[in-house]
Amino acid sequence: MNEIMTEQLPLTIQASTDLLAQFQKLNSALNKLEAQLNFHTLTANWYGDEEDILTVELHVESPDSFDMLRDNIINANQQDEVQVDCFSDDVLHCAQTKHSTCYIALTQSELSLLLEKPNLLADFLRVKLSKVLNLIADHYQLPTI
Repeated sequence: MNEIMTEQLPLTIQASTDLLAQFQKLNSALNKLEAQLNFHTLTANWYGDEEDILTVELHVESPDSFDMLRDNIINANQQDEVQVDCFSDDVLHCAQTKHSTCYIALTQSELSLLLEKPNLLADFLRVKLSKVLNLIADHYQLPTI
């Protein structure tokens, strides 16, 4: 029997359960976007040293889940090895040497627009998450995508 080996991609994208419940096609859009962004970061040479690869987790959150996470992370951040930065009001970045976790909120106005026009979801997320990845690139002094 052949075993299929699945290797974790360096960049992963997840959405909060409340957003997944609101948007039927969100998981599908994020899976496609994850593949595209892994390809873009690979071609931008983010992963030059295979022994020392930067891993990136992007978490797309609702306004409520983002506020709760942000407050918990900022209040609990006493670990010196984690650098917490608010890239903007809707983006919180937690950086370690070779691991980056980023929480990205859909703002209330963005959420309203996407609920009204769900066909914009995939393109909207592509633009927003690409901007966030370029902020992460600046943080780690990597080429932008």
